[in-house]
Amino acid sequence: MGDTLVTTILDEIENRLGNITTANGYFSSVDGVIDRGKLTPWDGKDLPAINLWSTGFDNGRSEYGDELRQIKVYIEIHDKTRDENFVDVANKLAADVVTAICRSTAAPKVSDDPSHDLGSIVEDILLDAVDMIIGEGQAPFCGALCRFTVTVRASLMDMFNIVNI
Repeated sequence: MGDTLVTTILDEIENRLGNITTANGYFSSVDGVIDRGKLTPWDGKDLPAINLWSTGFDNGRSEYGDELRQIKVYIEIHDKTRDENFVDVANKLAADVVTAICRSTAAPKVSDDPSHDLGSIVEDILLDAVDMIIGEGQAPFCGALCRFTVTVRASLMDMFNIVNI
């Protein structure tokens, strides 16, 4: 038996987020600080860092009667700054996430052609919204929460030996 659909998708997204480096043309370098479903805050020395999770999925049918899953995925990215406007940094962080999601691990540079199907395991991935996250105090931080909807046809699940949930 293969992995669950959500695990397979989160694994691929995590791999793509790992390509966020200035060497690949991104604004920041995450340097492998990527967590899944982290509940505690990062230590300042860990930033920039990414946390990703899913809150479940919705079932539906396409116009042709195919069974669909729509999976909600959340990606939170944080960094610290004292030199640049927080909103500008948060926008760059969000741009890094959105760009990385749309680049394959084989062609991860910002300048590479987009790949919107997560290596052919999904039908589509849609950015729903971006929320800015700003923290004050002695160790100010900023970040972005990017919300995505990932759509998968049931036939793709069978092709990749993925469990339906």
